[in-house]
Amino acid sequence: MKINQLKPGHKITEHKDGEAAIQFEVVQVKPVGRKFEITFLSRLGLTSAVYPAEAFVAAL
Repeated sequence: MKINQLKPGHKITEHKDGEAAIQFEVVQVKPVGRKFEITFLSRLGLTSAVYPAEAFVAAL
């Protein structure tokens, strides 16, 4: 799914070799120029990141 298609409630799971998977829930999607700031909630807390609108993530 493209970053610009994410909506609050979508879930993303990050898998790293030898570590437990971490599930992130999209809390907020905010346009920032040609990019999007995505705020995530996980067991690690609340965080945000800025991505190009055309970037892809695996989301449910």
